[in-house]
Amino acid sequence: MFSRSTEYGLRALVYLARQPAGKQCGASEIAEAEKIPMPFLWKILQDLTRKRLLRSSRGVRGGYALTKPATNVTLADVLKKMKSLGPLERCILGYRRCDDSKSCILHEQWTNVRDEMMRALTVTTLADATRRPSGRRKRR
Repeated sequence: MFSRSTEYGLRALVYLARQPAGKQCGASEIAEAEKIPMPFLWKILQDLTRKRLLRSSRGVRGGYALTKPATNVTLADVLKKMKSLGPLERCILGYRRCDDSKSCILHEQWTNVRDEMMRALTVTTLADATRRPSGRRKRR
């Protein structure tokens, strides 16, 4: 549903949320742990830093860290800053005009699904996202 850069950005943020408070991680560490191509990750980390979701520092002990505690950042906050809520704001069938007055055949169902997804994204923090449900397989 979301772009590859949004997916990678979320994975990088969740990786950083798993780290002890104050610990900074280098881009290569994040890339290796999350299996994200390094050139792509550099751009994503720069964007997340510009949007003030991350702070970065240079040097031997440098790296990236969250700007706020993971318990204070919801997935909706992240997606809004990344301007990645588009798929949830558009008609599921791609019509330009689809609202309560002129709707597609799936409008009512999609509105319910979209509202439930937004609710879930609004109440789920980066800290929550660090906990994998039991039985879920790790990504390769």
